[in-house]
Amino acid sequence: MRHITVCLAVTTAVVLLVLFQPSAVDAASEPICTYRNSEDETIFLKYLPLLKRGEDYVDFGKEGKCLKRAICTDTFKTIVEDCSKHKITCANKDRFTGVFPGCCLKCP
Repeated sequence: MRHITVCLAVTTAVVLLVLFQPSAVDAASEPICTYRNSEDETIFLKYLPLLKRGEDYVDFGKEGKCLKRAICTDTFKTIVEDCSKHKITCANKDRFTGVFPGCCLKCP
């Protein structure tokens, strides 16, 4: 009888530990940045500490031109760059690397 009581106590203790342990989703969650795009959708971005850079998101409008770029920083703040901040023309578009800010205008 004593053996059954001990087994029951151990089983109860294990069940309580499992119930009060944080779930895998909670334990593995990371801080993220958010951005609300032109379509009113929430975009989630991560900072990648091993690469020492944040994910970025280029917000394209309905006409195919991009409007803004959102970047997640190491402090989990979202930096938003607007196309108007960049002095880009069809003549100097090739000087820029990457999608942004070259996507800010359509050239013939």
